[in-house]
This record gives sequence, structure tokens and C-alpha cells, in this order.
Amino acid sequence: AAGAEADLSITAFPGDVGGEVANVNRWRGQVSLAPLADAEIAGAVTRLTSNDLAVTIVDCAGTGAGAQRILGAIVPFGGATWFFKLSGPDATVAQARPDFLAFIKTVKAAPAP
Repeated sequence: AAGAEADLSITAFPGDVGGEVANVNRWRGQVSLAPLADAEIAGAVTRLTSNDLAVTIVDCAGTGAGAQRILGAIVPFGGATWFFKLSGPDATVAQARPDFLAFIKTVKAAPAP
């Protein structure tokens, strides 16, 4: 949008990397939002199953001038947690949301050797 760019990162870490609450709140903090209590997380994420993978979608947008937004997916698989994170200006990330979600639905586990 208007020449703005967003960044897509894909990372994987062993284990649950602190758990869902910690990871959602980490992303919220990156866009200057207050953390949520454990009981509030369920209402702040979208859960889906795609290609036999459990996916948690997180969409958090900061406020004010220059607001940033993170659209992410948390995908546990094979003893690790994969993170797909699109971050950048609010309007740019919001505009890319349909494409990001379509991309996430293409993610699948590698075939067993």
C-alpha cells in the first residue's frame, strides 16, 4: 500500500517456545498492545485445521499514527513449533491478509522418508 513493505518470516523452534499465550503476547507487544490473560487468548485467535495441521491464526494491530500490524500463524508439528509472521504497516498487512491466509492453507508436513 502506497509503496509500504511488509516482512514475511518463517521460523521453527524446538518445543512450544513458551506456549501459545507467551507467543501471542510477544507479538502483541511488538505492535505496542497490552498482553492478554490466559482466558482471553481463545477470543483473540482463530483456530483451523489445514492439511492435517493445527493452525492458530493471530492478527494484532497497533493503534495511532504509524500503526504496525502482525498477522501470524502458529503451527506445532513434529516436536517443534513453526511461526509464519507477516509484519509491517497496518494497512499493508491488512491488504495482504487474504493472500497470507491462502498461503497458510498450502502449508503441509513433509512426507515421511
